[in-house]
Amino acid sequence: MSNYSNSSTSPFRQACLIPTPSVPTQPSVSIKIFPPFAEFIDFGGASRHVLTNDGTCRVVFKVKCSNNLVFKVSPVYAFLDPGATAELQVLRREGPPKHDKLIILLKEAKKGDKDARVTFTDSTHTVHKHILPLLTRIVEEQ
Repeated sequence: MSNYSNSSTSPFRQACLIPTPSVPTQPSVSIKIFPPFAEFIDFGGASRHVLTNDGTCRVVFKVKCSNNLVFKVSPVYAFLDPGATAELQVLRREGPPKHDKLIILLKEAKKGDKDARVTFTDSTHTVHKHILPLLTRIVEEQ
């Protein structure tokens, strides 16, 4: 039997009592989009979405569209603080349906940044992508 079995100074107990160093967490860049898709009819319409920054750092986003002739988006660039929300509006003009999407690009932003377009363009941070499908139904006239 070991000499350390009931001792409070056993190597096992000492190892368990050593505090583990805290590892700094990396700021996370993440958003949630609700609703997660936009649905239109072929002769046009509008859709509103809420973007929520559920990450731990301030972000700047840019919205790109696969079909700028039919769709208009507002805002194209904006900042979102942690926990904040922004409304994204998507307008569709009349046009033939096809497989369209919005690509929402995110980058980490600094607290002092003022111009979202400049910050997004100049930032060297990693780009994170989110896709918002744009669905179009054909409505037949009767």
